[in-house]
Amino acid sequence: MPLSSADLKSLRSLAQKKFRQTSGKIVIEGTRLIESALQSSAMVERVLCTEDYRRNDSGVMLNALAAGRDIPVETLTSTQAGQLSETRLPQGVYAVVAWPESSPPDLEPPILVLDAIADPGNLGTLLRTADWFGLATVLVSADSADITNPKVVRGGMGAHFHLPRLFQGELAAQLASMQENGTVVIGATLSGEPLSATQAPPAWALVLGSEAHGLSTLWRTALDQAVTVASAGAAESLNVAVAGGIILNHLLQPAP
Repeated sequence: MPLSSADLKSLRSLAQKKFRQTSGKIVIEGTRLIESALQSSAMVERVLCTEDYRRNDSGVMLNALAAGRDIPVETLTSTQAGQLSETRLPQGVYAVVAWPESSPPDLEPPILVLDAIADPGNLGTLLRTADWFGLATVLVSADSADITNPKVVRGGMGAHFHLPRLFQGELAAQLASMQENGTVVIGATLSGEPLSATQAPPAWALVLGSEAHGLSTLWRTALDQAVTVASAGAAESLNVAVAGGIILNHLLQPAP
């Protein structure tokens, strides 16, 4: 039986941050993202798909995963699926995931700090990169894009469900805790020492900031070390997500 108009309206409202915050829920879209959620410990409440999707190979696979966790799979009409979609080419499958407000996590290095990353695509890619490199602790400043923004979730490609200590909020207390614990705060800047000359300390936190404005005052004044990815061309700057991947790869290399 297709969704009621009231239920559809409620789900569509979750595209807005205020309704995600009040409900503690997000809607995710697409086979790969939903598969990742179902294979993790994410609190998936329901899966919704069209009849056509249910019958294809991906639908059969997701139905089996959902059944294994006793998660209901409900039917959408093609029109309803289009109305829920945040993409140009909807696949016809969605899931509702509980996303309660998180508490400040234990700060186990290495740590990635994302400071005022306003672009949802960059933020999602950085979360995905942190997941790729196996980081467990990622702190996102309150003035960054919302980590539950659909574009951030899509860009994260499942990282939201794999990062055990992902937190967004005001980070002054976390900085103070790092300093007390001897965590070395490393910042990416345009005027730091060359990354190639940098060795990772035993316990570190990497801070990446806005491409337009750099690091905020809070983090800029707290840096123990500033690093730069050396340029061999004429580009004014490097995309923050690309720079983040390069720096993480360097810092996480085994010591010679």
